[in-house]
Amino acid sequence: MSAPEATAGGPKPRLPRLENWSPMVHAEGVFTPQECLRIVGLAETLKPAEVQSAVGVGRYRDSDVCFLRPGPDTNWVFERTMGFVEHANRSSFQLELAGFTEPLQVAEYGPGQYYDWHLDFGNGRLSIRKLSFIVQLTDPADYQGGGIDLYCAREPLTAPRGQGTMIAFPAYMLHRVRAVTEGRRRSLVGWIGGPPFR
Repeated sequence: MSAPEATAGGPKPRLPRLENWSPMVHAEGVFTPQECLRIVGLAETLKPAEVQSAVGVGRYRDSDVCFLRPGPDTNWVFERTMGFVEHANRSSFQLELAGFTEPLQVAEYGPGQYYDWHLDFGNGRLSIRKLSFIVQLTDPADYQGGGIDLYCAREPLTAPRGQGTMIAFPAYMLHRVRAVTEGRRRSLVGWIGGPPFR
């Protein structure tokens, strides 16, 4: 099928538009400090996991992770994060979503640990990731460094650090976690999947 010929004065297709698009949506207090500690406690009972990303592991990433799966002790975490993601998607992204397609990840960064610039989107199983989200589990007074940056303009956009704050952004956004210099930073990370972009 050939594309219709464009004309300067001809009709233009009526495509839906996003009036409130933002590279990142955030909300403070999605989880209370006590709930953040509860999630950290759940993670401490789990075995460390090996992870791979679209850009590989090693020189791109140095962190410790474990996976939270749905169950009686964790369903409330999945429900709370999905509630925020659905709100963020309606207000800013309007992507076609299908729900969780993989476990949640609790990541821990100690001194010198980091995750360099990367995408959460890629080939194979990563191609169905549509939205990424991160919850700050640690009180920002307990660590130095470890900031989350999104590269969406000339200068990176830095995410808020408040404990219990949640951010959501498209999985195709370039982002990083800067090296922690003191203390330990923990975060809850997840992805919402959907049909491939087209």
